[in-house]
Amino acid sequence: MPIRHARIFPRYAFYCVLGGLAAIYLFCAMMLVPAKIYILPYLITPDIVRYKATLFVLVLAIPAAIYLICWKGSDFFAWLRAPEVLTVGAHGLQMGKNIVAFADVTRLRHRHNRNHLLLTTRNGNTLRLRLDLWDNAHALLAEVEEAVGEVLRHDVERRVHSGETVAFGALGLNAEGLVHKGQLIAWSNIDTIRTQSDEEGMDVDEHLVIVANGKTRKIDRSKIDNEPVLMVCLMQRLPSA
Repeated sequence: MPIRHARIFPRYAFYCVLGGLAAIYLFCAMMLVPAKIYILPYLITPDIVRYKATLFVLVLAIPAAIYLICWKGSDFFAWLRAPEVLTVGAHGLQMGKNIVAFADVTRLRHRHNRNHLLLTTRNGNTLRLRLDLWDNAHALLAEVEEAVGEVLRHDVERRVHSGETVAFGALGLNAEGLVHKGQLIAWSNIDTIRTQSDEEGMDVDEHLVIVANGKTRKIDRSKIDNEPVLMVCLMQRLPSA
């Protein structure tokens, strides 16, 4: 039975857009003071503009506005164009006119810091699924990852058993172990594998932490392809992963 996810208003992205517009307004207000045009008369006066900190504000205002509007607020503009409902069926998903069959997906990548899911198909097209635009986003992510993972997992296992090294973006996997930056990490040398969240300002970065031979490696999970398949392969080979 198809599962439907309704479109929801992205409040966080909307507030980021408002913050960016406020930064642009502040920049314009300060730039207009020399021309004796005061659009913020009670906050910005000729005396305030003479402060050394004013230059610092001017330098940061536009980059901050671009970051807030174009990066953090991009989901709001996507929401304006998004359909009312996204449908996940047994064989694929439909979002407006975009229909993606799970059997055609060759690469899945979760951009954790933006909560976007990228689905690349055999013809090279990529669908960006902005999870925060839909209700029950965690369930939606799980549904798509499970469906795509089920399709890809058998092919990965077949290739590994035939002696290939299967690429998962920042990592590779073969019968002997994991490959990271051209170096083989043998299964027997791996002590632990876990996920870790690191907060940096407004962003939260997700990492896969591999401890092997006393050395710790942190891999950005946003750079790992087909992570659900990789994690299943790791659990089969490393019960403690």
